[in-house]
Amino acid sequence: SHPLVFFCLNPPCCFSTFRNSLNDDLLLPYLPPQHGPQHHHRYVRDCQALLHGNATHETWPSDNSTASPLAVTYTFVSDFPPHHPNRRQVYGHLTIVRDPLRTFSVLEPGGPGGCHFHRRATVEETVSRSQCLVAQNGGYFDTKTGACLGNVVSNGQLVQSSGGVQNAQFGIRKDGTLVFGYLSEEEVLATENPFVQLVSGVGWLLRDGEVYVNQSQVAECDKTQETGTFDTFVNIVSARTAVGHDRQGQLVLFHADGQSSVRGLNLWEMADFLKERGVVNAINLDGGGSATFVVNRSLANYPSDHCVFDPTWRCPRSISTVLCVHEPDCQPQNCSGHGHCMLGRCHCHGAFWSGPACNVLDCGPSNCTLHGMCTDVGCICDAGWTGENCTQACSNGSYGDSCAQKCLCRNDGKCDPVHGSCTCPVGFQGIFCEEACPLGRYGPNCQHPCQCPNQCYCDRRTGSCNISLDSTVLDKLSRAGPCLLQATSKEEFLFSK
Repeated sequence: SHPLVFFCLNPPCCFSTFRNSLNDDLLLPYLPPQHGPQHHHRYVRDCQALLHGNATHETWPSDNSTASPLAVTYTFVSDFPPHHPNRRQVYGHLTIVRDPLRTFSVLEPGGPGGCHFHRRATVEETVSRSQCLVAQNGGYFDTKTGACLGNVVSNGQLVQSSGGVQNAQFGIRKDGTLVFGYLSEEEVLATENPFVQLVSGVGWLLRDGEVYVNQSQVAECDKTQETGTFDTFVNIVSARTAVGHDRQGQLVLFHADGQSSVRGLNLWEMADFLKERGVVNAINLDGGGSATFVVNRSLANYPSDHCVFDPTWRCPRSISTVLCVHEPDCQPQNCSGHGHCMLGRCHCHGAFWSGPACNVLDCGPSNCTLHGMCTDVGCICDAGWTGENCTQACSNGSYGDSCAQKCLCRNDGKCDPVHGSCTCPVGFQGIFCEEACPLGRYGPNCQHPCQCPNQCYCDRRTGSCNISLDSTVLDKLSRAGPCLLQATSKEEFLFSK
């Protein structure tokens, strides 16, 4: 007997061993190591129908709506061909994506550098390093070496160029233009309005709302790998994936489960299905055992490859590039370290960080006036100022930054609001105005000597000689008198000598 449920308690173990597939449902269109037709872009251009002139690709402005939800996935279970006595039931998913310039990415297998190192990874492994809401497999790869095939541009970085090989392409340019069709190498490498996302498929399914399978057969060679001729590749039923767009410029991701020659869709049926649902342009992507659909980092389809550990079960294949639908990115992605990104908008932390990138400090309409600095905790007032917006000067008795220091001035000395230094009232001196003017001096900082006759003392504030001294001062003077008399006698004696 076989278990009905297999629990994996060690994800790395599952990915590396138990969930490896046998790669037994191959649906590759070219004999290795070839990928793509041998003819050049000019051949494709010259064989275009008069309807299209010499244009080898179609462009369409992408949707830029910020409405929610940013992506909707529909599940279908449909009969193919409809109403046919030998119809077969096919199930899969169709995802509509808003604002694809900001919500869609082509990912390298296993993360950046995956194509360079010929890395292969399941879709689940690749999206585990990203924030993909919906993801499916993308372009083709060499089944022997693991090398990515075709053109790859991932999040603005040119990963590789195919050298002008003429396979159907899907890309998004920097200005949001969607591009479907055949591209020259010069168009792939253009630096003016460059591609920010680009992936190669095989087979242009829909062009300007019409089925384009016949024309793509002419443009993309007549040889295939395990499935025989290109005609067989087109007509065999199998698991399929595709990418396209509708007339609103919304991106359309398509996935259908199947197994080559047993169940699934051929390219004609897939093209008709997409056309009936309003898709304008679409290209075919890697299918067969590569067809994988993941929602919120979890496998959401039935792969056709058998598992290495037990062929009773089916396992997802380690593949190449991945198409990822994610929340819109913020610029910068970390919101300058002062917020978090949600649906393409920075939500700033705290009460004072603001701006689209959370890089502007804003402390209100007056913004700390001219007497302070706005910080992430509010206004830090200059020395001598206080208040929520630094509009209040320090009261007498406080000084310094935000008036946080206590003044030490005595005898009604005036405290400097910035430094705390004391300006003494007339008649006092000292650092803290703690000393009255000594007898014989008066005025600001006691800088003036008294001018009274007979060496009489003056008022320490005004210098007036008409003063009344209190008993304490009189006592001091009476004690000082004999000393002064003795000192005067000594001076007179010395001069007489």
